[in-house]
Amino acid sequence: MNSAVDPDQARTNPAAASTTVAPPSRSRGRAVLDRLQQFREGGILLAVLVTGAVFTAIDPRFIAIGNLGNIASQISFEGVLAVSMTFVLISGEIDLSIGSMVGVTGVVFGLLMTQGANPWVAVVLSLLAGCSMGALNGVLSVALRVPTIIITLGMLNAYRGFAYLISNGYPVENYPKTSAFFSIGQDRLFGVVPYTAIILLVFALIGAVVLRQTVIGHRIYAMGSNPRAAQLSGIRTSRIRIGVLIFNGFAAAIAGLMAVSQTATADPNIGIGYELDVIAAVIIGGAKLTGGSGTVLASLLGMLLLGLIRNGLVLVGVSIYLLIVVSGLIVILAVAIDRFVTRRRQGGGGVQAA
Repeated sequence: MNSAVDPDQARTNPAAASTTVAPPSRSRGRAVLDRLQQFREGGILLAVLVTGAVFTAIDPRFIAIGNLGNIASQISFEGVLAVSMTFVLISGEIDLSIGSMVGVTGVVFGLLMTQGANPWVAVVLSLLAGCSMGALNGVLSVALRVPTIIITLGMLNAYRGFAYLISNGYPVENYPKTSAFFSIGQDRLFGVVPYTAIILLVFALIGAVVLRQTVIGHRIYAMGSNPRAAQLSGIRTSRIRIGVLIFNGFAAAIAGLMAVSQTATADPNIGIGYELDVIAAVIIGGAKLTGGSGTVLASLLGMLLLGLIRNGLVLVGVSIYLLIVVSGLIVILAVAIDRFVTRRRQGGGGVQAA
């Protein structure tokens, strides 16, 4: 049976047009692009796939299971931070102190271990330290009525200085490293999947559910979209601000503990530069600096893209200095691709209806 539909019949009978088979000239690649356009995170996913394909074509070792495991391990620390930073940016805030909080919590854990504390007790106390720093950021911002970006800009240096102060500027490593805690950062499930990557996935899943399926998540979106309207609707925006910053401190503590578990050293320099990488990943994922938009999945894809770029360039022997330049340029290209696909998706309905 011929499935073709006459053009005149299609105009007068839309139901008949819906049964039309796509013309043979339509490429498989175009079909894939159209599918991606229907996916919220399609643009950044496309950038990830293209980046992976390019590096695989240059060096097949890129797609090896062992190397993919290395990439997962490398992005796990910052990936956890990207999840919490998604909450912060959606609410319309920015936390520049997150990398320094990573350093403080790592050193706190190390010092507790040198005093003979049980590793899991040290973990809990380190998590509390991270939450306390996040709470301090939020309370100062609300009490002083100063934008969070200014408060955390100052605390970026204050927390880093505190990490150096309590560690005397040296890594803390004079403690037993036989606990199961350290196997988390160094071992892999079935010898393939890093446990740190599993922690990231669990943390991201919980974050996504809270953000998309709970009243708290809806209020965070509302606050970022229109703070004034959120206040008039009864949302206590000050509590939301403090809450997301506490969550950010909690994530920083998790990342710091993961780093110490992997390196078996509590270095006060851990986390330097994380804040820029994490914010870049979340922005690449589609979040706006003005708030109100973003998803956990998109932020993870943004972090994965950065991880692929770094790993791929190192694998092909690019200079560490050129790596910084190329990474920045590819980030710009990734954002351009994401915006292009987004515009195509938004404008597609009008073109098809014409």
